[in-house]
Amino acid sequence: MAAGPMPKPRANAPAAVIAGVLALLAAAMLIWFALYNVFVAADVNGRWTGLMVQNAVFGVLAAGSLVVVAGFTFARRIPGAWTLFGLCVFSLVLVFVGTPLVSGTPLGAQVKWLFSFDDGDSTAMALMIVFSVLAAVAAAIAGSVKSPGGKI
Repeated sequence: MAAGPMPKPRANAPAAVIAGVLALLAAAMLIWFALYNVFVAADVNGRWTGLMVQNAVFGVLAAGSLVVVAGFTFARRIPGAWTLFGLCVFSLVLVFVGTPLVSGTPLGAQVKWLFSFDDGDSTAMALMIVFSVLAAVAAAIAGSVKSPGGKI
């Protein structure tokens, strides 16, 4: 009796679901950040600044990327889980290192703003950081702890 080809291993189911949910929460925080810049910050200043446009555009693009990769992680694809891990780590590096380098903000001032919780955009970014760290850990577990293929 030929058993047929062995199914490919898949990402660990519980870890993949947890990683996907955390990625969706991080994406929601990025949308909150973008909407804050579109509506609240523009109303306060009376016009959009270049930084507000940058925050809104990149917030939506990053959220969209997280949603797509979370879908592949929900589908228990091992490359999807590792891509989610990489995207979360990359976004954390950008928030802590890339943004201060581009804008000329001292690292201490950036960290203070991120975790100040004084207004909507810093709160959204702080929560995005927390959800991204947790999603990265869960995605690494999902990609490392493989389950047998098939319907489980």
